[in-house]
Amino acid sequence: MTEEEEQLVFPGGVLVTVESIEGYAEDARRVAESPLDDGEIRTPDWVIGELARVSDHAARMVLVILNAETLKRRAATRLERARATARRANAGLPGTQQSAAVVLATTEEKDAYDDAVTAFEYARRVGNLLKDYTGRVQSIGKQVELTYNHGSGRRS
Repeated sequence: MTEEEEQLVFPGGVLVTVESIEGYAEDARRVAESPLDDGEIRTPDWVIGELARVSDHAARMVLVILNAETLKRRAATRLERARATARRANAGLPGTQQSAAVVLATTEEKDAYDDAVTAFEYARRVGNLLKDYTGRVQSIGKQVELTYNHGSGRRS
């Protein structure tokens, strides 16, 4: 990291890294994969509580995705700078040898970039999964509301 790049930090002081992004995304994924078809009777209180729980994770995922994208962009910049430096350092070599030298000189930056891209894509997909889960909980909420408003449909 260069001096002009300030460190990215999540609220609470957790440093933004590939690992922390994946950790937050994994926590949210577990929420979004909670079973909704387990046969339990849902109440309005359950719906409200579940929507609050998923909302907390969805709100956090906005920041996680933003930080993941920033980490990815910074990794891309470091990779391009490393490639430019390697091309300059190997300018006297024939084309094929120069290309190989550049690839070999930038493997660390390329691996970091690939990891950052993977973390960003995972976080983005988990964000989408949370959105889908929220919709499913809202559908259950509508069913619960209808049940409470209209009863079970049975008459004695």
